[in-house]
Amino acid sequence: MLASLVLITIALAPVGLIARHVPRPQIGWLLAVLPLTIFVVFGAATPTILSGGRISEVIPWVPDMGLELRFTLDGLSLLFGLLVSGIGTIIFIYTAYYMAGDPGMGRFYLYLTVFMGAMLGLVLSENILTLFVFWELTSVSSYLLVGYKHDYPEARRGAQMGLLMTVGGGLALLVGMVLLGTAAGSYTISEIIAAGDQLRASPLYGPALMLILLGCFTKSAQFPFHFWLPNAMQAPTPASAYLHSATMVKAGIFLLARLHPALSGTPLWTYTLTIVGVTTMLIGAVAANRRDDIKGLLAYSTVSKLGTMVLLAGMAGPDAPAALVATILAHALYKGALFMIAGIVDHEAGTRSLSKLGGLRKYMPWTMAFATLSALSMAGIPILFGFVAKEEQLYAAVDNGLPPGLDIVVLLAVVTSAVFGVLYSYRLVNGIFLGPRGSGLKEHVHEAPAGMLLGPVILTAFSVVLPLGLLPQTEALLTPAVQAIAGAGAKISLYLLPSEIGLPLILSMTAIGIGVTLTRFERQIVAAPSPLPAWLSGDKIYDTAISAMLEGATIFTRTIQNGKLRTYITWSVLSLVAVVAPPLFLFGLNGVALPDLAGVGPFELVSALLIPVGVLATITARSRLGAIIATSTVGAMVAFLFVIYSAPDLAITQLLIETLATVFLVLVFAVLPVGFARLTSPSEKARDGLIAGAVGVTMAGIAFAASSNTSFPNISQAFRAASQSLGFGDNVVNVILVDFRGFDTLGEIVVLFIALLGVYAMLRLRPEFGPSRSDLNEPLEQEVVTITASNRTEIAMPEEETPVAEPGR
Repeated sequence: MLASLVLITIALAPVGLIARHVPRPQIGWLLAVLPLTIFVVFGAATPTILSGGRISEVIPWVPDMGLELRFTLDGLSLLFGLLVSGIGTIIFIYTAYYMAGDPGMGRFYLYLTVFMGAMLGLVLSENILTLFVFWELTSVSSYLLVGYKHDYPEARRGAQMGLLMTVGGGLALLVGMVLLGTAAGSYTISEIIAAGDQLRASPLYGPALMLILLGCFTKSAQFPFHFWLPNAMQAPTPASAYLHSATMVKAGIFLLARLHPALSGTPLWTYTLTIVGVTTMLIGAVAANRRDDIKGLLAYSTVSKLGTMVLLAGMAGPDAPAALVATILAHALYKGALFMIAGIVDHEAGTRSLSKLGGLRKYMPWTMAFATLSALSMAGIPILFGFVAKEEQLYAAVDNGLPPGLDIVVLLAVVTSAVFGVLYSYRLVNGIFLGPRGSGLKEHVHEAPAGMLLGPVILTAFSVVLPLGLLPQTEALLTPAVQAIAGAGAKISLYLLPSEIGLPLILSMTAIGIGVTLTRFERQIVAAPSPLPAWLSGDKIYDTAISAMLEGATIFTRTIQNGKLRTYITWSVLSLVAVVAPPLFLFGLNGVALPDLAGVGPFELVSALLIPVGVLATITARSRLGAIIATSTVGAMVAFLFVIYSAPDLAITQLLIETLATVFLVLVFAVLPVGFARLTSPSEKARDGLIAGAVGVTMAGIAFAASSNTSFPNISQAFRAASQSLGFGDNVVNVILVDFRGFDTLGEIVVLFIALLGVYAMLRLRPEFGPSRSDLNEPLEQEVVTITASNRTEIAMPEEETPVAEPGR
């Protein structure tokens, strides 16, 4: 069932292209059936999960290699699955109204469905390598969504930035996953979690953890990689509401929560997540209050909340897992609604700039009502679910389990973030709906269609209803997710108002009071200079890094791609030596035995000695023909060795190749000077000699290491044994070429054929320098060249044959 949900979702993605032909709102309702069905399936599985069970599915992929696809549904994956499919249903409907009439709507639905399938695969994967595949697929599909308006440079830049950040972090994550699986002895997540003590004691724990954290930080927009998320706001609003509030940016949070039982509990985990989380939380909160663009404000507030989630994942206190899960749910509800409201405002008013908006309460009262409720939830105002989640954060911050000194810093940072949350929530509502009518509004502003308001209504309703009457049911839903993070005995207790006044409630009310007070100084705060230096801007650092990378690539390319064949060969062999020689001579020559020369006869000895003689003769030859003959001597001696060791077929092949190569070289060199020109100085020759010697020593070392290796059985014996029984042939080499490695041979033939076609095309398209065939049958006219006074060369034809211009020329 689980695999079917993922694979069918991705397979049905092209169905969205029907919206390209009929870009009408009704299409969205039809396409929303897919995520709605997935949501219903997860809902049907909820009783099993709430009763303490889990649903697992294993699909053999390559049984002989032990590869299989594993998917698991537990409390944590159920929570994310419900968010992905539930909010996905709303976004599919919202998109149909937001993009009505857009000829690219079908392409957008295609990208959106692929992303949804990738996100489902990510949260359901039980194997970390399968999880990585879906992790990268979310990056690629989000790149397509962000760059949907590819005609705009800002959209292309935002998409490229997001792709480079997330895919670059994904490569680090892959290496970390491999190290993690090696240390645990398994790539199955449940087995990795069971091997937690073994992992933390492994020398691979530190490198694996830091690489995995790097992947999570880039995906979830943590400092110093946070800048890609605000630039991704160039995406259409449906993509922003889906990817950047409830799904993709929380992929890193999901992985931290998933691996929490295996990797947490060490100072490296705690301090890294605490420092990065606090820094991101405060930077995002400060930057959100300086944004004029609605989506920019929401993007930086998302960065701040993601930092809060990372901080909660790193805390050692007993309330942190419960606070993390509650924050994930609350943030998805109010931020998804606010992003869709931002799209509604832009769609109906014609701008997203707070400085150009204002006074929309008269024209869009329903939108204002839902925006206000969602903003109050984001600010953590009672009686909304955002307040419940904020209380859990403060409980976790008060009892955070951190060392003395750091615990106070973290507590103050959480309170400060709550203060700024009140301020930017106020800025959002005040800038859009209050005050006089804005100067940048359309002439006729009105409420959005009901289909666009449906999403904000549903999500806002959950933010209101959950704390007022459904807290016990919410606790039951979130408890399995908390237990997946903190263990079987973990619980979550959600309160609309605590039974007694404690420090968390006092801090919460204090933060609200300070935030409300600061709203009176909104203009001064927004106009104040940035506390961060200009050079610390993420955008500037990114642009500088990209420019430096391109400049370096240009210099590197000009150095090694200079049009000279000897330069290409030099760099190729140097790269070979640089990559192969260090590990070979450090680790690969242990136990290498020199060849036994006891059975070598005079014929073998003479043949072997003639090979270096032929090489030296080639190097010292003064004529091209002499060099060709000396080179062919080397090939002939190799063929003779094949004959001695009873391989006549190889000898014939070698002689055939040598003959063809010799003939080819003679034909080519026939049009060149007889002797060699001096193109290199003695120092360059010495350099080339050292390079050639290094390559020769490296290849000899590889040959000795391969012939002396006893770790594996001799493959030649296996081929010899299988040649007759499986290939039905006595000639082992032929059986290898046409049977065991038949596809390799076919591929080589195809490559040679394609190269032949390329050569033929080049010959056919070459410019004609000589006379055409028709000209050969015409008498040759005498041309007279004259030099005019103005130093121009003209071609004078005989007077009696002065050509007459043809009509139409």
